[in-house]
Amino acid sequence: MAPRTLKIQGAREHNLQGIDLEIPRDSLVTFCGVSGSGKSSLVFDTIFQEGQRRFLESLSAYARQFLGNLRRPDVERIEGLSPTVAIDQRTSQGSRRSTVGTLTGIHDLFRLLFARLGEPHCLECGAPIQALPPKWITERLLEEAARKAEGREKPPLLLVLAPLVRGRKGEFRSLLEGLRMKGFVRARVDGEIRRLDEEIRLERYKIHHIQAVVDRLRPAPDKASRLAEAVEGALSLSEGWVQALWEDGTEETLSSRAACPEGHGSLPELEPPLFSFNSPQGACPACQGLGEVLVFTEESLVRHPERSLLEGALACTTRFGSLGCRGLRPEDFRVVARRYGFDLEKPWKKLTKAQRRLILEGARGEERELGRPFQGVVAWLERCLRRGKNPSLKGLRARLPCPACKGDRLRPEALAVTFRGHTIARISAFTVEEAREFFRNLDLRGKEAQVGRDLFREIRSRLDFLSAVGVSYLALDRRADSLSSGEGQRLRIAAQLGSGLRGVTYVLDEPSIGLHPRDQERLVRSLLDLRDRGNTVLVVEHDEATMRASDHLVEIGPGPGREGGRITAQGTARDVARTKGSPTGAFLSGKERIAPPKTRRTGRGPVLRVLGPRLHNLKGMTVEIPLGRFVCVTGVSGSGKSSLVLETLVPALRKTLHGAREKAGPHDGIEG
Repeated sequence: MAPRTLKIQGAREHNLQGIDLEIPRDSLVTFCGVSGSGKSSLVFDTIFQEGQRRFLESLSAYARQFLGNLRRPDVERIEGLSPTVAIDQRTSQGSRRSTVGTLTGIHDLFRLLFARLGEPHCLECGAPIQALPPKWITERLLEEAARKAEGREKPPLLLVLAPLVRGRKGEFRSLLEGLRMKGFVRARVDGEIRRLDEEIRLERYKIHHIQAVVDRLRPAPDKASRLAEAVEGALSLSEGWVQALWEDGTEETLSSRAACPEGHGSLPELEPPLFSFNSPQGACPACQGLGEVLVFTEESLVRHPERSLLEGALACTTRFGSLGCRGLRPEDFRVVARRYGFDLEKPWKKLTKAQRRLILEGARGEERELGRPFQGVVAWLERCLRRGKNPSLKGLRARLPCPACKGDRLRPEALAVTFRGHTIARISAFTVEEAREFFRNLDLRGKEAQVGRDLFREIRSRLDFLSAVGVSYLALDRRADSLSSGEGQRLRIAAQLGSGLRGVTYVLDEPSIGLHPRDQERLVRSLLDLRDRGNTVLVVEHDEATMRASDHLVEIGPGPGREGGRITAQGTARDVARTKGSPTGAFLSGKERIAPPKTRRTGRGPVLRVLGPRLHNLKGMTVEIPLGRFVCVTGVSGSGKSSLVLETLVPALRKTLHGAREKAGPHDGIEG
């Protein structure tokens, strides 16, 4: 029988003074106290650390050599400790590739949905893609052979291939040996035709592509039956797919599963990796799945528009007009200025738009005095970067939406698949609440009900968890590195709710931080839900609502540092409120209050105006901030506070006052 309590004896980590504590398991326990009193030292550096250390010790010696060893915390004994999971606050949630959807696993469910129930469309004409009968494929290859044979004595050589491995890692020894045993003589391995009776060694951790060579022939009407047999054999071997590799190197993939009725070809097989921007099979080739590209723009290059080009208007030029890398000289700019009739002594902001574009993007025709075309500043900077001559130039580039995928991150084949008229990028752009509404109102039809019933149930469940922790306003494609620490922590709470784990000790660090009181109640319900699933939930918190909802409250204090590290009160919130000498109890009982100031500062009079901010959900309003006063920007979670202050106002002021390269959110201007 599992113990009912968690016992800690002699905890002395950091400023803890030999704490002995017994708290109930499978309960919501809140640790409170003044800042620096030792709450995190007990919860994270003692309880969580010991839980992690015991887990690592349970692994094999081989596994531990890769994970390292954790230091044993300064504690005499801990009994009744179950496996620990920390849901702490981290501002950074990983790389730029991580989104709300990938962090919570919802994007994986979307990928599975589109792979099972997606409706593919032709990339060229947009028509729904249909399965092609083998006879149609054979006729198409004969027509293509006749076209390629025009003006030649004989038809071109064709290799009929059966694609077996597409972008997967492994050695594939058994696959290649199996092909040889079936009578196949050749295979195309990573683009090279290899004989199967030779030794073929593939690197285990590299991505490979393998196609079996079903037949080699020169298609003609008298060989139609042989071609048809080869096509049917390839379709059978590769479960509905055949590749045609022509003598001139061109190749085409056709399918008996799905192809354009107008003859524009087919799409790859609909598999989950095709819909992942973190997979080579699904990522946009132009931006590698990031949805944005780094380019030199006028806004990123012009540092001092009041100066002329020769005086250093551009961040990449010196005050003598030379670029930060070899190639363009002041004389080159003078030649172009004479040719097109403008004055290089003019301030940059007084040059016409065409003249500025000419300097940055260059001229098409050759300049006689230069003896070469004038390529422009941007082309020379890109050339310098490619050659690695001046890495500092990287900081002068701006991030813009990828022109190929328009910021959707995926390759065209993935974006050509829809579900109920929406691409996976469009559904991923929904907020949590919009996605809940979309999937809640779905009327499942035929195949959808048979194939996707459990999948839809899991998607709705995950979205409900996100709404329950107070992040229903977040878009599912919102980049993780743009989230606040509190939002990131609440996402991890939702992920744990969706995992269904039981018998775990969860430790959390101030999950209510940044939450509006309206959203606090839902967060508390989520913590209680974690508890009701058979878990112990330990929370370091200052929020009164969380304290009162807890099954057990532990106060550490009474002061910070050396004055803390002791248990000053514990029990229910009511017990702590009645404890004499408890700082937290005094506030819970109402004996102490934070009194508002009797007088307010009048400030200096002027105001700072932010005109038309439009980042994220901001609606282009005008915001006036009085100068010389203590100003609080408040509102419910997701209302746009951080978008206004941290992502629009602060970068704009840094750029104006200090010449910083930060990009502020879209707005019309700053006054005052």
